Formats: sequence, structure tokens, C-alpha cells
Amino acid sequence: MTGYTYTVTPFSAEGLKREMECIMLEAGVEILYHTSVISAQVQDGLLRQIRFFSCGQQFDLSADVFIDATGDGDLFPMAGVPFTKGRDRDGKDQPMTMNFKVNNVDTQAIRDVFAKSPEHFLYPKEGAEKRALRVSFSGFRKEMNEARRNGEITFDRDVVLCFETNTPGEVIVNMTRVNGEDPVEVHAISRAEIEGRRQIWEVLAFLQKHIPGFENAHLSFSGPRIGARSSRRLVGRYTLTAKDVLNAVHFEDGIAACGYPIDIHSSDQPEGDDSRFLQYGEYYTIPYRCLINDTIPNLLAAGRNISCTFEAQASTRLSPCCGAVGQAAGAAAAISVKSEVLPTCINIDTLRTQLIQDDAVVD
Repeated sequence: MTGYTYTVTPFSAEGLKREMECIMLEAGVEILYHTSVISAQVQDGLLRQIRFFSCGQQFDLSADVFIDATGDGDLFPMAGVPFTKGRDRDGKDQPMTMNFKVNNVDTQAIRDVFAKSPEHFLYPKEGAEKRALRVSFSGFRKEMNEARRNGEITFDRDVVLCFETNTPGEVIVNMTRVNGEDPVEVHAISRAEIEGRRQIWEVLAFLQKHIPGFENAHLSFSGPRIGARSSRRLVGRYTLTAKDVLNAVHFEDGIAACGYPIDIHSSDQPEGDDSRFLQYGEYYTIPYRCLINDTIPNLLAAGRNISCTFEAQASTRLSPCCGAVGQAAGAAAAISVKSEVLPTCINIDTLRTQLIQDDAVVD
């Protein structure tokens, strides 16, 4: 019902956790939870060793190839890899959000509003309320703006945005907005998380009072940490641009496909969000060159910290795209080790062939 994207795929968060563990364990991966990177050792232009901290202990791990999939590019400054951060004019990142789940939502009431008064929704699509098995919607801007004027909502957000999970009556709410805090500054991230949880209770009270179907909703879960949309970005061999995204460019060394629009949440005002869409049915690919760099050639990037502009990252930051890029980075690392060449020197056709065999979309 959002109309913002073609489809929304509900999933079981708990099921996904277990499935991902099973996949990694079957592949022989040793999983280390609750572990933080604290330093990196570079020798002769290559990353040789990383120091970790967990359970009150420090320990070192060595490898031939490393992948920074932290999202925030935590390894980049430790290893001396060039990176950029924030938008060009002032370095500001997109606002952060603390998502939360509520239960006992009457989703049929929301469908009834959609059928009778679609003007409440930002991206109504005719017949969507009949096609969608789960409710996902963006709208009720008038109600949100009134709540901001009368003090019910004290932060800069102008729409209701909710996604029903695969559990009937359970809805993920994506509405809090924390501006002005740095997602990779130690004090700022904690301030942001505290503020995000404060905002949750304002949003919940607003939903219960003003949005049909939420009258009896109750909070069941808040995110384990506040969500950052943007932070550090690798300076790689190629920098993906907004033009590449909107022109649906397919690269010869493409390793992942994405069709999500450029979705920039404003750092200045609630009505200043920037949404730019690809042509219907179009998608672009991400070149392998966005994952590699020449400063530390055995360090790959995966996720939203790949080499791209601030605007392009507003598309590539979405979970499906990050997952696809992560698959490519993992495959590239394996090929690098087996071929005994650096990730910057692997055969791109070999990588693309492997990804296609593993059902990835690269063209």
C-alpha cells in the first residue's frame, strides 16, 4: 500500500536469525558475537591483523583478506583507508531512527481507510489494498503536522510509516527521527539512542489516539540499537553516483542489482525529504570497483559503506542491496584466497560467473 516500492516482503526476524546462523555454520564459519574491532595492523601496504575485544579480553586474528561489513566503515580509519562521510556541502549524515514493533493492531481498519479515503496515503495504488497480504503504508501527513503544531510530536517527522510483519497484527513503526548527532561519534550515538527511545513513546501515544486500528496497540520491541542511514563511505576504485542510479546503468563488472529509489531523509526539516525514482521496472548494478581500494588492496567493503556518493548511498543502503553486495564481497574474498591474488586482481568474469551460479542478479 505504500506505493513507494514495488513490493514489501515481511519476514520472521527470529527465523532469519536462526537461518543465517545455520547457513554460516554449514559453511564452516566461526561466529564470534559481542566482539568489537579496536585496532588494525598494516604492514607493507596490506592489512595483516585485527585486534578485537570481547568478554573483557583482547585477542588478535590474522587473514589474507578482510571485509568491512560494519556498515559504518569502522576499519577504514584504523587501516588508513580513505573514506568520505555525509553530504558534500556540510558533512551532515541522514537522521537516525529507532524502529519499534507494536502488537494488537487492527490492520483491517487501516485497509478500510485506504478503500474509503485513499487521500490519507502518500503513494496510493489502485487495488493495492486487495493485492497486499500484509499492510504497509505511508501517510496521515495532516494528522502528523497537527500533532507537531500542538506539541504531541516534538521532533521533525511529517508522516506515519508502518510495515506489518508476517505475524498478523504486528507492525514495525519507522517514524522516530534523530537529527544533529554523528552516527560514528562515541557520545553522539548514545545520545541518539536515548532520544530515539524517548520519541517512541510519543509516536505510540499519537498512533493510539489518531490512527485507525492502533487504538489498542502496545509496544512489544524497540531496536537493539538506533539505526543509521549513512556514515563513512569507502573511496574506492569507482564511486557510484546518483546519475548512475537514476539512469539505471549496468556496469561490465556489476556484482549486485538494486532498484530502490534515492531516498534521502532530510537533516534540516521534516518536509525536506528527497525521493527520486528510477523508471518503472528499471534497476542499476553496482560495480565490483565500489568494493575495492588501492590503499589497502586486501580490504573489501560490503554494505552501505561501499564507494558511492551521499545521494547514491540513499539507494544502496537498503538491506536487500547490502545483502547482495555482501554475497559478492564474500565470493570475491574466497576467489582471492583460492587464486592467491589480491582482491583487486581477481578475474571479474570468474566472480560474476560464481555469483550467477549462486542465483545472484549481476546484470
